[in-house]
Amino acid sequence: MFELFQKNPVPDVDTRVLPLHFFDDGPLWRAFLLYTMFVVDDVLDADKLKTSLERLVLKDGWWKLGARLRMNRTGDLEYHLPSEFSSERPAIAYTHVEYDYDSVKHPLACRLPRASERPAIVCNPNEFLGLMRPENSPTKLGDYVNSDRPQLGLHIVSFKDATLVSLYWPHTAFDAMGQKTLLEAWSLILQGKEDAVKEPYGSDFDPLATLGQSPNETHRLAHQKMGTFNLIYYGISQLASFFRQQENRMVCIPASFVDRLRETAISDLRSLGSKDAFLTESDILCAWWTRFATAHLPSHSSRTVVLNMAYDLRKPLQRDLIPKGSIYLSNAVGFINVILSVKEITGNPISYTASAIRGAINELGTREQVESFQAMVRNSSAKLPPFFGDRNMHMVTLSNWTKAKLFDVDFSAAVIGENTDETVEKGKPRYIQNTQNGLILPNGFPIIGKDSGGNYWLSGHMKKGHWARIEKLLAEES
Repeated sequence: MFELFQKNPVPDVDTRVLPLHFFDDGPLWRAFLLYTMFVVDDVLDADKLKTSLERLVLKDGWWKLGARLRMNRTGDLEYHLPSEFSSERPAIAYTHVEYDYDSVKHPLACRLPRASERPAIVCNPNEFLGLMRPENSPTKLGDYVNSDRPQLGLHIVSFKDATLVSLYWPHTAFDAMGQKTLLEAWSLILQGKEDAVKEPYGSDFDPLATLGQSPNETHRLAHQKMGTFNLIYYGISQLASFFRQQENRMVCIPASFVDRLRETAISDLRSLGSKDAFLTESDILCAWWTRFATAHLPSHSSRTVVLNMAYDLRKPLQRDLIPKGSIYLSNAVGFINVILSVKEITGNPISYTASAIRGAINELGTREQVESFQAMVRNSSAKLPPFFGDRNMHMVTLSNWTKAKLFDVDFSAAVIGENTDETVEKGKPRYIQNTQNGLILPNGFPIIGKDSGGNYWLSGHMKKGHWARIEKLLAEES
């Protein structure tokens, strides 16, 4: 953290200074830098991608993407917007690497995965960091605060048969749904539809400035909120996991398998007398994966397992803070917690855990419960989300980005030439991976989303050795 207080190397010649939104500038989001790589089996015009993204930054309300991050004397982050952009002070960080051959001839690109026919570990995403992170790319928040680096970075790797498009930014700027907003606007500009690009709501004020100030009901899990002593005990017990060697893997779950999981889960509920059984694919997928994420624990254990699920707040906040139909380019994330035991997860069908997840979302995802949860964040001395459970619990963090529809990003307006492969969807990514710098969260699993074939992709970090066990268990799945 000390590097955040170093003297800024660039003179302050900015004409506009704005604070970050309250829920953007917290220790949790400060800890993450996000990188997303889109693998497109088409040749894309790199210059067109760059210039269209630069034009987006110049549009009303999108200035934040080109702002510089600074820390003021009170320790709060600020956006400093250059009076004008130039080659010396660009709107986005941009790098381009071009190869005069097909991707299959590249030692790394040739191993980029394709969808599997059964649930399987398909790669270690860290193997491809050299393809998605340019030289001297940021690795911590201080690399933004202590440089003249724009918030948004674009790195393109071009082959004769494919293009890898990577975006990177500090999590303080926006979340996964914010990335959706960015990608859709970028695509519109690529297509020459600049007038259709909306101005982000709250670009010049904080719409969530009052969120968490007026809770009118008690949070449903308040009785299970960990106190200071238990939180310290849990924190100390988990310290080692942040220093142990972690392994990162990508898993593909085919559409046909997800369909069978859902049919079985719904059938199980109906057999128990639930005529109006409702479970989403997300509920079932998260429940199914929880079994693998806890497979290293004794199956008959009574140990508490807390599913800590990231929850997009845009919909519940439509009532009063974020108007329906608007776009919000910031962080609007809460957490839904599901508290079970290991033996509940392993000793019951997947429908049991999926129902617990659906019930928690219905109960804790209301506008009133969101207010109560965010009040606990606001009132925390560390400005962190509350922890529910007990000091010996095992936590699994799930962040489902499916609603961000990352696989729907449309780069077709930048395609050069024609692709004779009929299996390729023009300008659409066939593979996406996300990696992060800064804090590596053990047992944290982002679900990247669902591709055009209906296949799901998820990744995550686990203690060395756990993935080998999961690989064997996945091989047993039909």
